[in-house]
Amino acid sequence: MEINHWLEDWLSDRAEAAATREFYLMCWRNFTRFSLERGKDPLGLVQDYRAVKFQGEIQRETFLEEWQDILRAWKTWLKPKYAPFTMKNHLVAVRSFLGYWKIPLDVELPKHPYVLYHNRDLSKEQLRQILSRGSQRDRTIWLVMAESGLRAGTTIAVKYWQIQEDFEKDIVPMRILTPSETLKDHVGDRWSFIGEDGAAALREYLKPRMPLNGEDYVFASERPGRMRGEQFSVASISGKFSRTCRILKLEKGSAPGKPGHFRMHGLRKYFRNNMRADPAYREFWMGHSLGVDAHYVSRDPEFHRAEYKRNYESLRIQEPATAAQLTEITEKLKQKDLEIQELRKEMEELKTGSAIFKWLDSKTEELDALIRAKKKKKSPR
Repeated sequence: MEINHWLEDWLSDRAEAAATREFYLMCWRNFTRFSLERGKDPLGLVQDYRAVKFQGEIQRETFLEEWQDILRAWKTWLKPKYAPFTMKNHLVAVRSFLGYWKIPLDVELPKHPYVLYHNRDLSKEQLRQILSRGSQRDRTIWLVMAESGLRAGTTIAVKYWQIQEDFEKDIVPMRILTPSETLKDHVGDRWSFIGEDGAAALREYLKPRMPLNGEDYVFASERPGRMRGEQFSVASISGKFSRTCRILKLEKGSAPGKPGHFRMHGLRKYFRNNMRADPAYREFWMGHSLGVDAHYVSRDPEFHRAEYKRNYESLRIQEPATAAQLTEITEKLKQKDLEIQELRKEMEELKTGSAIFKWLDSKTEELDALIRAKKKKKSPR
């Protein structure tokens, strides 16, 4: 789709986050396709309006009425194709464009939009099942999302410099810096954390790739040759999450062709439901707007770290081993050590036996040679 300077200027001002820009472009593509079917090209909307603006009231009103008819019909076109909130967001995107260029067209929004496809709550047991599947990278991304509350787009865009300080100092909870431009809401720079399990999984995942440079992505593409951009998309990892839920048969009862009950965004919902910290700090870590609380929330990272650590157990997915389980594991390890020692002893004995056999073989060969020599001497000429 062509992007002229009218569209680019609007997107640069109103869609600061990459995810917002991508969504606005998708909405604009739908609006363009519909408008072209009605004989109008929205790419020329700004200059066409300015051309008729001073020609006279009749020309101006005629132009506006023609576009107003298209906007009314477009709302009707959207209704059966999208869920209520998605439909509203399409209308909001076009209204934003018109408002930015001061074009006096009315885009009527639904008065009472509602969520049609709810994300079901993910239980800890269901998350344990999900985290037992998929590649190491995918499992690590899902665990980081569940423990940090970060959006998928923010998580896969994390670069090494955003975790470097705590990662290299082995500090847990590990802080993940989230600059303003990576967050969807219009907020300043933030951060979140991951706990013991998330930090351990991340360290294990990164071990083969170290050392990393500051600008390297933490999560690397598994198929770099097939990517369109410099980093893999949210859609690719989200599709894997949905397939994992279907394989585990967690999606019983979802309608064919409709979104599943369990979607990757549910990991963020899991964080919100299970992180028992002060709501203002929880919303801070999730990158939400805080309203008046923004003036009162501490900006001391160590205060945040302590608050997160104090409430980590309610969030933790994997149950820590009990004292009895640790004792059992220790005993098993001791038994394994004894077995290894026995195997090593047997190997040494086999090596010794092998040396004896080699010596006997060499002596047998010498004896055979002597016998052959004697027989040769006794044989008649």
